[in-house]
Amino acid sequence: MAQLIAFWFVGFICVLSTFVYMSQWRSERKLMKLLGAIFSIFIAIVCFMIAVPDTYDRALGRYEMETGNCYVVDNQSKQGGVTLWFEEDSYDFPDIPEDVAYGPGTLFDCTVTLTKVNSTGVDYVLKSKDGDPLFSTY
Repeated sequence: MAQLIAFWFVGFICVLSTFVYMSQWRSERKLMKLLGAIFSIFIAIVCFMIAVPDTYDRALGRYEMETGNCYVVDNQSKQGGVTLWFEEDSYDFPDIPEDVAYGPGTLFDCTVTLTKVNSTGVDYVLKSKDGDPLFSTY
């Protein structure tokens, strides 16, 4: 979710900087001001292309569920978090299970909720082989 907010923030900052560059270009007529405006519009478009579909899915509750055997690995990033691996597919989540022994050697029954367009992870549940919930982000 923090990444989504960051993309929206950067996109709006780029739109704002485009207006600033364009007003400076209109008064000074320097090529660098025009190129700055073009570049900031390009970056804004890229940010909005990433943020809009995911926001749309989250706002309308359009999710898909994936279930099956998975294992959980600490992704060792500065923000923390884990990566859930389903065979060859992986999904990153910020919530780390604390009371559960996890790693590549420990298989769980997982249920993962993903947004439809970008397949960004929203929630997940780890269950034991007996079906008892071990960890849930719901």
